Amino acid sequence: MTCPLCEAKKITEWKHEDNVCWIARCSSHRDKWIIVLKRHAPFPTPEEHEHMMQLAEKLFPAGTQWRGPNSIKDHWHFHSV
Repeated sequence: MTCPLCEAKKITEWKHEDNVCWIARCSSHRDKWIIVLKRHAPFPTPEEHEHMMQLAEKLFPAGTQWRGPNSIKDHWHFHSV
């Protein structure tokens, strides 16, 4: 079975992509955003986590809250809430 987060199909608006992560509108909840670790792993390294959090602070309004993986537990990602 192919991981949908690894496929990274650009089916919604994308806000950012680099060698660590990509950020796009969530395909299930179009009013929410998702930050996805590019490599398939259940947890980011501390450096990857810090990078993603810095991007979240830079690209989204102050006070935006994030929650960790929900339905795809073996590929790390954050959802805005």
